[in-house]
Amino acid sequence: MPFRARSRDDDSVYRCAKLCHDIAGEVLEFLPHTRESQRILVDLLTGRLAASGEDFPINVRYIAETIKCPDEYLIANWRGSYENLAWLMVHEALSHFFARFVLDNWPVEPYLIHHVPKSAGTSLYELIHAQSYFVAYPQTTFSAMCVTSGLVGFPAQLAEFERHSTRQDRIYLGGHFNLPSMLDSLGKHGNCQGISLVRSPIESISSAIRYVWTLIEQKDAAWAAAYPSFAPQQLTSIREAATRSDDSAALAAMRETASAILQGALFQENYDELLCQYYYNGKVDDPTTLTGLLEEYRNIVPCIDMARDEELIRWQLRIDGKIPRVNVSLLSHRDLARAFGGDQAFRAAIAPRILRSSEIYGVLCAQHVRSAPTAVMPS
Repeated sequence: MPFRARSRDDDSVYRCAKLCHDIAGEVLEFLPHTRESQRILVDLLTGRLAASGEDFPINVRYIAETIKCPDEYLIANWRGSYENLAWLMVHEALSHFFARFVLDNWPVEPYLIHHVPKSAGTSLYELIHAQSYFVAYPQTTFSAMCVTSGLVGFPAQLAEFERHSTRQDRIYLGGHFNLPSMLDSLGKHGNCQGISLVRSPIESISSAIRYVWTLIEQKDAAWAAAYPSFAPQQLTSIREAATRSDDSAALAAMRETASAILQGALFQENYDELLCQYYYNGKVDDPTTLTGLLEEYRNIVPCIDMARDEELIRWQLRIDGKIPRVNVSLLSHRDLARAFGGDQAFRAAIAPRILRSSEIYGVLCAQHVRSAPTAVMPS
């Protein structure tokens, strides 16, 4: 499906990105994902763009208002120079803008996958990729861009999207993002079809505890540093003892370790009141305004149970095949809850931490009931 530029700025970005991808391909495999590598790339791209003699006129208002680049220095010093262009091509703001760029310049149909962390939906993307569709992910930071698309985020995404030349009738917008903010950023494209994949706050907290426990056992650098008093082998021993017997001391050790994980600053930053991070923003900040948003965007259906809602998910996203199941936790919810004295005791221990998230989940469940029966076509 050919590119049809909506504006001169879009045309310049497209042509510059294609050339930069070709240039950067010569060195990317040798460069680590660091700011120093970014500077090396800028120097390379600047020289090669100048040598090409091509003109890539891009107005600074396009960068500030359309791309919504937050880089005040780049905007204040924008002259359209080859060095300016090189910095724009490696900037995470341009990489984050890629999905909107596609929607503006190709006749594609967008499908939204709003994925709240710890909602068991990671394997869904495997099925979509296997069917050769492109998935655009949020890339609001340099590290997120590098992990997702590499050092030249936008040019790399453009090359991948155009390689899927037979599957360019749609684009999937997936990942962990704030739903109201995403819908607002899509403008006229916001009334698309999609899902909001979520689990109950209790299940999410349980999954998060078990996920962090597993990563510490596996010596993940970030999580191990957040809990310096935990030795990986120590957690392995506690887990094995508590899951192999009903010994009260072993269960108490697991409960105390899980409670310590809950109290960690990094855990609380990432997982406490998780649903507030993904459903509330400056405009949507209570159950009433969230209900109004979901009523306005009725084509975005909350999916609250990955297994039970599989048919609904496939229909909403127009995909075929069974969604694979992925579970990387070394610890089951049953064993974790048993250490607290059972499901009811675990819920009682967690409930004070998820009061607002529980309100949000209630809104999502009600909307799921209203939307799901009309979303699935009759067989």
